[in-house]
Amino acid sequence: MRHQDHPPSLSGTSARKVNPEQWFDQLPLLAAQFLAEHHRPLVTVSYAQSVDGSIATRNREQLRLSGHQSMVVTHRIRAVCDAIVIGITTLLIDNPLLTVRLADGPNPQPIVLDSQLRIPLQARLLERTDLGCWVACTEKGDPERVSAVENQGAMVIRCRHDRQGRVDLPHLLQQLGERGVSSLMVEGGGQVISSFIEARLADQMIITIAPRLVGGLPVLDRPAVRNGALLHLTAVTYQPCEPDLILWAQPQWQDP
Repeated sequence: MRHQDHPPSLSGTSARKVNPEQWFDQLPLLAAQFLAEHHRPLVTVSYAQSVDGSIATRNREQLRLSGHQSMVVTHRIRAVCDAIVIGITTLLIDNPLLTVRLADGPNPQPIVLDSQLRIPLQARLLERTDLGCWVACTEKGDPERVSAVENQGAMVIRCRHDRQGRVDLPHLLQQLGERGVSSLMVEGGGQVISSFIEARLADQMIITIAPRLVGGLPVLDRPAVRNGALLHLTAVTYQPCEPDLILWAQPQWQDP
């Protein structure tokens, strides 16, 4: 891969617009530098929404929004990231494989946020033979259930719990960094995306906007910021990807 000597920094205040093609070449070096500085992976949040901000139907049915070319971009993001994470709700609804099929490159390490270890033992992620799934739960995980999941070839990562009893994301990212994961793609669903944004652990946003009106569930299931803080998207780049539009941006929080 081609690397620039001075890739753009996501950790500073002078965010630069992203050239999408250069981003794919720069990410490995940028992520390695980010891991060395912050001791956690660089987090890219990527998802598709309709024009009215919906990511799913109101009854949480699977909703195909991205066109083919946008899906190719999504798979290129998968291929360049070390790992990809989804929530247990997405797994229960979609039962995905999280592999790279529409682009060249390796499959990312699949990770499931599953505080209570609800993952079905027949989930397709547990049947993969190339990469064993990593399942992140809280330290309160039932030992028998942990053993059952591990017997299916998965690795259970025990994390502290947050105030809501969910996996503590900073602790998880710390453990991922210790395992050498320098770049992480957050693909969904809405609860997981909301959690990463609320925890201010989103470094790059890549949002596919499809020309559809759905009237369904929004990507954020709760306020993204609290206590009067503001969240802006900076260094915005728009990538036409017919019939969709892909927005590349970096989140910037402003406290009162």
